[in-house]
Amino acid sequence: MREKFLIRLAHWHTHYPWRILPVVIIATIALGWFAQQLTITMRTQDLMPEGDPKVDEFNRIIDEFATATSIIVVVQGEEQRIKDFADDLAPRVSELRDSSQNEAFEEAIAGLQKRITDLEKSGNKTSEINSLQDEIERLQKRIDMQLFQRVDYKVETDFLQKHALMLVKAEDLKNTKDVFMDPNLTGLLTNLNNSLEKEYVGQQESISTREKEDQAVGFLDGIQQLLQTLQKAANGSPLSEMEVQTAADKFLLGEPYFLSYDKSALILNVIPNFSIMDRDLIMTGYEHMQLLLDETLENHPEVRAGLSGDIAREHDEQVHSEESLSFTTVIALIAILVMLVVAFRMWVAPILAIVTLFVGLIWAFGTAYLAVGQLNMMTALFSVLLLGLGIDFAVHLISGFTEWRAAGDGIGDSLEKTFLKSGKGIITGALTTIFAFSALLISQSRGMKEMGIVTGFGLFSILLATLLFLPVMLVLRERWVERRRKKKAGGQPVVAKDISFKNLGRWAEWLGKHYRVTLAGAAIVSAFLIWSALQIEYDRNYLRMEPKGLQSIALMDTIKEKFDLSMEYALCLANDAETSRRLSEEYRDLSTVARTADISIYLPSANEQQERAVHIADIRKRMSSTGIRQSIRRREFPILIQEIERLEMNIIEMQDMAYFGGQDKVDNKCKSIVGDPDAPKSANMIGDLLASLTFDRAKTIRRLSEFQQHFSPYFRQSVIDMCSTEPITLADLPVSALDRYSNPERDKFMITIYPESQLAINSIALNRFVDDIERVSEKTTGGPPVIKAWLQIAARDGRNAMMLTLVIVFFLLWGDLKKPGYALMAMIPLALGAFWMVGIWQWVGLLLNFMTLMGLPLIIGIGIDDGVHIMHRWQNEGRGQIKTIFASTGKAISLTSLTTMLAFGSLMFSVFPAWAWFGSSLVIGVGACFLTTVIVLPGILGMLERKTGQDNELITDEIHRPRIIERV
Repeated sequence: MREKFLIRLAHWHTHYPWRILPVVIIATIALGWFAQQLTITMRTQDLMPEGDPKVDEFNRIIDEFATATSIIVVVQGEEQRIKDFADDLAPRVSELRDSSQNEAFEEAIAGLQKRITDLEKSGNKTSEINSLQDEIERLQKRIDMQLFQRVDYKVETDFLQKHALMLVKAEDLKNTKDVFMDPNLTGLLTNLNNSLEKEYVGQQESISTREKEDQAVGFLDGIQQLLQTLQKAANGSPLSEMEVQTAADKFLLGEPYFLSYDKSALILNVIPNFSIMDRDLIMTGYEHMQLLLDETLENHPEVRAGLSGDIAREHDEQVHSEESLSFTTVIALIAILVMLVVAFRMWVAPILAIVTLFVGLIWAFGTAYLAVGQLNMMTALFSVLLLGLGIDFAVHLISGFTEWRAAGDGIGDSLEKTFLKSGKGIITGALTTIFAFSALLISQSRGMKEMGIVTGFGLFSILLATLLFLPVMLVLRERWVERRRKKKAGGQPVVAKDISFKNLGRWAEWLGKHYRVTLAGAAIVSAFLIWSALQIEYDRNYLRMEPKGLQSIALMDTIKEKFDLSMEYALCLANDAETSRRLSEEYRDLSTVARTADISIYLPSANEQQERAVHIADIRKRMSSTGIRQSIRRREFPILIQEIERLEMNIIEMQDMAYFGGQDKVDNKCKSIVGDPDAPKSANMIGDLLASLTFDRAKTIRRLSEFQQHFSPYFRQSVIDMCSTEPITLADLPVSALDRYSNPERDKFMITIYPESQLAINSIALNRFVDDIERVSEKTTGGPPVIKAWLQIAARDGRNAMMLTLVIVFFLLWGDLKKPGYALMAMIPLALGAFWMVGIWQWVGLLLNFMTLMGLPLIIGIGIDDGVHIMHRWQNEGRGQIKTIFASTGKAISLTSLTTMLAFGSLMFSVFPAWAWFGSSLVIGVGACFLTTVIVLPGILGMLERKTGQDNELITDEIHRPRIIERV
C-alpha cells in the first residue's frame, strides 16, 4: 500500500510538477498570514494546566489588583541626588499616554457604530447592539489611554502625621513612649536613652525577626538624622527651617522615600492601567516608560536608573527570546547550508533543502497559530526543534536522489527509487517522532501539551512540504540540467559515479565481521557511561537558568542586595480586612517567611486600637503639658553631653548584640553611627559630635539653643498631631494604600508574602517555603507556588510521556518492520544512546536540571530515526550488504545527525542559559544516538547475519526476497 502510494507520488512529481507547485504556493501564502499573528509569552503560569486553581487564583489577583503588576524603577547614586531624580520623574509618569493606534481605533468605532445603526433599523437586535456598544466603550478607553495610574515611591506621610502612633504595637508604645514626652533637646536625649534601654539594649528578641530588625534600623536611622543635624548646628553651619523639620519628621515618622539600607538606591513602583495579560500594552507601556526614563536621566547625569519588575521582565524576555531565536535560527541555517554544500559538493541541492525547510516552517508556524494561538516558554523552542528535525527529510531525499542520478538513472527512476529506498524510512521516522511528541498530549501541563501539539503538527507540516515541494524542485532542476547538458555535450551519456560514504561502509562492514569485538567494546563503553550517568548531580539553582545581561533581571538582584527584598513573593486573597490580618500574622510566624505586607499595616484591629489608645492618650497629655525652653542652661550642658555619651554606649551595645545575633542590617547601621570596631580609623559620628560640642562651650550652647528654638515647637506639635485616638477605618486610609492591598470594590484584600531565602538558587528552600505557606492557606498563589506546582507536574508528565512514547514507537516499528525483534533492534541504538547521552553530560560537567531533563523524552522521538533508516535499508538490501547500507543510508543519517546537531547547537548562542543547556543536551543526545547506530548496529547485524547464515530458517522471507531495485 505504502509502496504503491510512493510510486504514484513519484509519478505525479515526474510528470505533473507544474500542477503541484501552485498548490504549495497557495498553502504557503495562506499559512504565512496566520504565522505572522503568532506571539510569544514567557510567563510561568502559561505552562500550567488550564483550570489549575493556583493559576486561576493568580490570574484573578492580576485582573483585580493593579499593584500585582508593575514597573519598578531602580535608581542608584548619592542619596540626595536619587531623591531629586525621583521627585522629577514621578509626576511626569502619569502624563504618559498611548496614541499610537488612535486612528485604527477610531475607524473600528465608526464601523461598529454603522453596524449598530443597521441593526437598529432591522429591530429586535438588542443583545447584539449592547455587545457592540460594549466593544465601542472598550475601544474608546484605548484612545489616548493613560498608561499609568500613579507612582509609589514615598510613604503616605499625611496619613502618618495623624495616625502614626496608632500603627505602633501596644508593647512597643509602652517601651518607647518616653521619647514623646519632652520636646526639649536634653529631655529628648534622656528619654531616648531610656527607651533604647527598655526596648533594645540587652533584649536580643527585640531584633530577632525581620520585622523587628527593620524597625530597629528605622529607629536608628532617625537617630542618625538627628545627630547629623545636631552636628551641623554645633559647627555653626546655617540650618534652614526645612532641614530642622526634616530631622524631626524622620525621627518620628522614618524615612519617607523607599530607600535601600545603605541609602545608595531608591525604588519607584509604577502602577499601570493595564495588567500583564494585555500583551500589546506591556510592550507600549514599557517603551514609553523607558523613553521617559532616558529623557529624565539626561538632566541627572550623576544618577543611574533602570526598569525592572513584572512588566519590564516580561518585555525583556519576550524581546530577547524573539531576537535570540531569530539569531540562533540564522546561525543554524547558515551552518546547515555550509555543511550540506561541503557534503554534496554542490550549491543547488542544499539551497533547495533550505528553501523547502523554510516553506515547511511557514506551514508549521501557521498551524501552530491555528492550534494554540501563541507560543509559551517551552514551545518557543519549537522553531529550532523543527529546524533540526525537519531538514532531515530533505537530506534523505536529496541524498538518495543525487546518488541514483550520479549512478546514471533517469529523473523518474531516480525519484521512484529514492521514494522506495528512503521514503519509507522518512515516513516511518517522521511518524515515530510525531507520535513521540504527540505523547505529550497526555500531560496535564499546558506547556508540555502545547509542545506536543505544535511540534507534532509542525513536523507533519514540514514532512508534507518536503514530500510535495522538494521533489518538484528536484525534477524541474534536473530537467533544466539535462537540457543544458544535451546542448553542450551533444547528448553524450553521463558517466556513472559513486558519491556514497564508502569509508563509512567499509568501517561498518569491518564492525559487522568482527561483531564479537564490536559488541564487547560497546558493552564496556556503555557500562562506563551508565556508571557516569549514575554520578550526575541535580542543579537546584534555578537562577542559573535566567538570561544574562537583561537589565530587568540584573536589577532584581540589585533589589535583593540593596533592599533585602526578594521578587519571588507569594500572594493570597482574603475576603475581609480581619482575615487578611489573621493570615498575615500566621505567615509571619513561619521560619521560611521574612515579612508580609497587607492592609493591617495601615488598619489595626479594633482591639489593637483600643489597647494603643490608652498609651497614645498618655503621650498626648504629657507632651501637651510640657513647656518648651528657649535656651539650654549652662548647668544643663554637662547633662546633655552625658546623655550623648550614654547614647553612644547604648548604640555600641546594640551593635554587639546585632553582631552576635547575625542581624547584619542593625550592625551596619550602628557602624555608620559609632564606627566599626574592627576598623579603628572608621568614622564615629557621635565621637565627632562630642568633639564639636566640647570645643567651644559658650558658642555651642548658643547654637544648640537656637536649634532647640526651631526644633522643639515643631517636634511637640508633630507628636500632638500624631496622638489621634479616633479609630482608623477603611475609609480613612489613603487611596494608594487601599489600591495596594485591596481591589476596586474593596471586598478583597491581598497579602504579599516574602521568603526568607533566595528561592531561585535553592529548590529545597523553594519547596519548604511553598509547603509552609500552603499550610496556612491552600489558596496561596504567586510565582513560587506556581513554579513548584509546574515543576512537579512537568516531571510527572515527562516521565509518563516518555513511557508512552517508548510503547508507541515500539508498536509503530513492529507494524512497519513486521517483526518485534526487528523493532527492538531499531530501538537498541536509541536505548544505548540515551544512557550514553546522560553519561557524557556528567563527563563534560553538564548538570541535570529541568531543561536538560526535557531532552530525555525528546531524544526518544529524535534519536530513533537513525536506527529506523538502517533497518529499512537492511530489509530492502538483504543479507551481506552492510557495506552498501552504511555507505548509502549511512551517508544520509550522518548528514541528518550533523544538521540536527547544528540546529540544536545554535541554541548555545542564546542569551537564555536554559535554552543553551537544552541545546547542548540534545547535541550530545543526537551525537550519542548516531554513534550507537554506526557502531553497535553493525555489530548486531553482523551477528544476526552470521547466525542466519548457519540457520536459514531465522532469515525472514522479506530479507530473502529479490531486491526491488538493483544498484546500477
